[in-house]
Formats: sequence, C-alpha cells, structure tokens
Amino acid sequence: IYAHYLLAIIYFEQISDERKDLGPLLKADNKINFFLKTFPESEYAIDLRFKKDLIQNQLSAKELYIAKYYISVQKWIPAINRLKLIVDKYEKTIFIEEALHRLVEIHYHLGLENDAKKYANILGYNYNSSEWFKQSYKILNKEYKITKAEKDKNEDGLIKKIIKKIK
Repeated sequence: IYAHYLLAIIYFEQISDERKDLGPLLKADNKINFFLKTFPESEYAIDLRFKKDLIQNQLSAKELYIAKYYISVQKWIPAINRLKLIVDKYEKTIFIEEALHRLVEIHYHLGLENDAKKYANILGYNYNSSEWFKQSYKILNKEYKITKAEKDKNEDGLIKKIIKKIK
C-alpha cells in the first residue's frame, strides 16, 4: 500500500503550473485514481483525495489557460469548447465561475445574447455574489458600474482563491 502511495506522491510532486506539460499531471491523476479505487479505506486515502481535488483544479486551470489563448487570437469555437469542458467536467473547481463568465463574454460578443443570458443565469444562480457574476452582469447591463474596490477584490491570485475555497 505504502509503495503505491509513494508512487502517487512522486508523480504529484512533479506537477508544475497550468502552462507546463500535462504529462506529470495525468500520471499523478492515474496513480491517485488507482490508489483510491484499490485502497479506498487506507490511511493515505484522505491525503490522496485532497490531492485529487488539487489535480482537478490544475486540469481546469489548464483548460482555462488554453481557452484564454484561443480568446486572445479570436478562435471562438475552440475557446467555447474548452470553457464548456470546464463547465461539464470540472464544475467543482474554483475556475467554474470564470469559465461561465468567459462564456457570457464570448456569446455576447458573437451576438448570441440568449446563450450569453443562459450562462449568466447559471452563474447568477450558483455564484450571485461573485466578482465574475458582477462582470457578466455589467456585460448584459451597460449602465451597471463596478467600483474600484470591487475591481481590486478580483485581483487575487490562484493560491488566495484556493485558500478562500478551503475556508
């Protein structure tokens, strides 16, 4: 059991940020899945479940990073596909709010207001006090003003976001 745990940890420790290679991330995910399936009641399972959540966040971050690249080069369909993948597969990660907001932005930009409103409604229903909802609301309601204090709150880094989610 301990040897399998160590293998999972070794792969997990090789993970860097979302801009780097996916290889170690996928290997760590596979090893952790194997361990949790084979030894779900072991003393190491709690630690690996937590690490599994971090891996899901990292995979979601990777998808968002790629989607933002596609947005920057105005490749709307691949960007939408990446963002929808986050919504469908990584809905429990901290990046779901931004993914929904980006879907509002893109659909509104393309003139698909009904789709933009659909994603804004999902964002509002689930995260109506988030900064991303306020940004989406501003897109759909041009008169809405976001104050400087609200903008500053939106500048948190990834670590701060994760810590806020854990609390």
